[in-house]
Amino acid sequence: MKRQHYQRGSVYLDPRRKVWVYRWKDHSTGARRNERLGTLAEIPTKAKALRLASGFVPTANPTHKMPIVTFETAARRYMTERMPKRFTTSGGYRNNLEKHVLPIWGDLDLGAVKPSAVHRWFLTLPLAQKTKAHIKSVMRQVFEYAMLCEMFEMQRNPMDLIRIEGGTLTDKDPLILTPEQFGRLLQQIVTEPYRTMVLVAMCLGLRRSEIAGLKWSDFNWVDRQVLIQRSVIANRVDAVKTKKSKARLPLDPALIAVLKDWRSISEFKADSDWIWASPWVAGAMPYYLNAVQRDHIIPAGKRAGLGESVGWHTFRHTYRTWMDANGTPLGIQQDLMRHANITMTTKYGSSMAEGMRAANSAVVRLAIQ
Repeated sequence: MKRQHYQRGSVYLDPRRKVWVYRWKDHSTGARRNERLGTLAEIPTKAKALRLASGFVPTANPTHKMPIVTFETAARRYMTERMPKRFTTSGGYRNNLEKHVLPIWGDLDLGAVKPSAVHRWFLTLPLAQKTKAHIKSVMRQVFEYAMLCEMFEMQRNPMDLIRIEGGTLTDKDPLILTPEQFGRLLQQIVTEPYRTMVLVAMCLGLRRSEIAGLKWSDFNWVDRQVLIQRSVIANRVDAVKTKKSKARLPLDPALIAVLKDWRSISEFKADSDWIWASPWVAGAMPYYLNAVQRDHIIPAGKRAGLGESVGWHTFRHTYRTWMDANGTPLGIQQDLMRHANITMTTKYGSSMAEGMRAANSAVVRLAIQ
């Protein structure tokens, strides 16, 4: 029997398609096989293409003993093949890997990345616990995909042994506005479309990306509904965050009147136009909502005596809190917030002081006759 040599394969750039390709020989059939690595724009150098191709070497040598695979090799393959497609999600994953993980663990063999060492590393990281939890999560995904691709022997995921205390908590409580505070804030925002943007955010509890993604065609004035079906982040049109996020929400007549008033004076009022179409780009894209928060909402919050913590997510937390104060059933709250599970809904907002006082007094009246 002819001995099969361990092969590394080769990498070349397809000059016509500008695509990097990894090639190897299938020993079982004798045929040449290839795997697309990515475009020249995605992988600007051959050195980077070679590092990525090393993740496919086990595929080219299925009958040989598993070679050493570095964490970076596995991470690069994960980023190419399994990374979530949503722009903000993939951007966050990539940033955590490139900025925090690969500089420390990238050169190590996967088997040498020990849970105890990673645990000690997390203790020294000067980051919020929630950020550490995100880093741990993406490291876990790299190990999972490495096992799926047979780059790492099947075993319990090493990251499962690490706990990040307080990883699901934020460092500070979100700001919840009372109706009186929201009224003061709104008095400080008189310029359109920013005033109407804030009203829509407060009345529908949308995420900032979903507010930016609204078009006039999403609104059904007859049925008094709006379809939330896209998001816009950093001038990129994307899908909404989850399957549950895509939904039809009810429109109150008072909010419909506010929206129609804005449409009547807007330069961009066609059904295909963005509701908040930016005149700076001739309506091709909506306003950049991070800039709206920085230049209009935060300054208005300061003038209203609310400090610097007011932002788009403040309205989403406040929306849920006001529903709770009004006695809205939790299931309906979940549907209006468009959360995938009710546990997430309960993490938003908090009880208002007067509501807590009234609830406590009701118990006291039962106890003290």
